[in-house]
Amino acid sequence: MLKIGFCAKPDQAAAVAAAGFDYIELPVNYIAGLNDADFTACRQVLADANISAPAFNLLFPKQMQLLEAGTEDREIADYLHAALERVRELGGTTAVFGSGKSRNRPDALAYGEAFRRLTQVTRLTGEIAEQHGVTIVIEPLNRGETNMINSLGEGACLVAAANHPRVKLLADYYHIAVEGQPEEDILRLGGIAHAHIATREGRRVPTAVDAGYARMFSAMKQTGYTGLLSIEGKTDNLAEDGPAAIRMLRSKWEEA
Repeated sequence: MLKIGFCAKPDQAAAVAAAGFDYIELPVNYIAGLNDADFTACRQVLADANISAPAFNLLFPKQMQLLEAGTEDREIADYLHAALERVRELGGTTAVFGSGKSRNRPDALAYGEAFRRLTQVTRLTGEIAEQHGVTIVIEPLNRGETNMINSLGEGACLVAAANHPRVKLLADYYHIAVEGQPEEDILRLGGIAHAHIATREGRRVPTAVDAGYARMFSAMKQTGYTGLLSIEGKTDNLAEDGPAAIRMLRSKWEEA
């Protein structure tokens, strides 16, 4: 059965569990910024809620500008070692490299040079992730959020250029829809390792059927997808919207 989770901070763990989700997807940058006492408390919150955290998002803090000339590999590596150690301590095996502000291309930097630098950073991230037993998944983001890696095709190119077994591709339905991409690109590009979903309009928790979900799920199933599906969307009532979304998504997955 497809495991469905919800992207949230630790203080929502009990609500996420109560809504019937299989897991919570936590933000790496938030976890990395906790002091030791608060991190210990975070572990206890997850234990009390009896919910796992196999996947994490928001890999880098927005103030860490990965493509700026003054950002050294050592700074990136030191952050990643500490952050991914905490991810692993919380049971995480997947970390999403979205972080649109962090990977934004400076105006003065040519695209090709920016891509080469992003490739170096991604390969370094994969090398460090391997040491912590974590897989990095590249999240293509819409052009309103970043100017680097805006399509599944570009994400697949970055994965190929990084050429590391711990660097793979993510598909996010919201970004796919905003950019007007064909969901079938998942099949054309050989599959994905993680998935996010939210509505095209308003980026909300998906409770109603959308034809695009079926196309995305069909492509995922044709590539033998066995990973997770995380809802990354807004809601005013998780207790109601969560169960409704889980029922709808599982039904569409079975039909695909």
